[in-house]
Amino acid sequence: QAPAAAVPSLGPELDLTQAESFFEELSASTEQKKREEMEREEQKKKNKTEEVSKVTDWSSGPEALIKQSLLVGNLTAAVELCFKSGKMAEALLLASGGGTTLWTRARDEYLRLQGDSFLTTVGNIMTNDFSKLVANSNLAHWMETLAIVATYSNREYQALCEQLAERLEKEKFDIRSAVICYICAKNFPKTVSIWANTHVASQGSQKLALQDLVEKMAVLQDATKFNQADPLFSQKLTKYAEILANSGRLTAAMRYLCLLADDNSSAILRDRIFNSAPGQMGQMLRSAPRFPFQTTEVRVVQSAPARSSMGYPGQSAGGVGVNPGAGMGMGTNSMMSGGMGGNMGGN
Repeated sequence: QAPAAAVPSLGPELDLTQAESFFEELSASTEQKKREEMEREEQKKKNKTEEVSKVTDWSSGPEALIKQSLLVGNLTAAVELCFKSGKMAEALLLASGGGTTLWTRARDEYLRLQGDSFLTTVGNIMTNDFSKLVANSNLAHWMETLAIVATYSNREYQALCEQLAERLEKEKFDIRSAVICYICAKNFPKTVSIWANTHVASQGSQKLALQDLVEKMAVLQDATKFNQADPLFSQKLTKYAEILANSGRLTAAMRYLCLLADDNSSAILRDRIFNSAPGQMGQMLRSAPRFPFQTTEVRVVQSAPARSSMGYPGQSAGGVGVNPGAGMGMGTNSMMSGGMGGNMGGN
């Protein structure tokens, strides 16, 4: 007789302990699912109960007054009653149908009652009151304020940046942050003044420090298109150009001087550099710089010598009748004779 065929295994063989553990886990999992399902059902019932409780009774209390005001067309009174009874959403909803003036009042009242700094900022943006936004902004988050001003303000951008910079400089004493705002405001003189006062000599060399300062000022001038006279800028740039000229870098010195207006502080240095290399400077400049000194025409005036009141020797007392040439000759001869006679007498 043939042996019976082996039954294929449907899974791992389990002993009695493993089998009991498997069924316990399965039972626990089933009970957990049932509990979660019951909790979801209870939550749904609770939500439905809350929704029913949220239904407002408009037949009594402040709600009845709001309803009566709405029925007679007094939206202003209805909105005020909504605010007083804490119904913010209803107040804004009613105000939206009462015209621009009522809507603006309701919006401002809503923002005031909320007392939230972010919502206050949103209100300033909506009303375009950026000056108030900058004045009341938190300086610890000045970059957010600057971003809002750059995003939403148009013509007032530079003035608002300068207002923020002044607050940072005077209230927080944050000069570094203030400089960034001054640059955004294109305030060239103020930025240059702060740079000059806070600049630290690099590597212990005053010349390198001056070079770094002048280079930054030149870049900022080109970026802001500043073309007015600034005493500090002229002083620093002229000093640096003089150092370049003394070291033989005439072209570089003249290029820096061309950034300045034609003022008296740099006129002498311009003339000196131009006359040091007129051919080279003539190719660089359209015309020679003006002469830095005032010219005065000096003339030699010859006047006739005045006659003495004393007559020549041998001349008449009235000074008449004697030829001047002859008189001079006679007088000379007489003086010579007298002198010779005197000398001979002495001898």
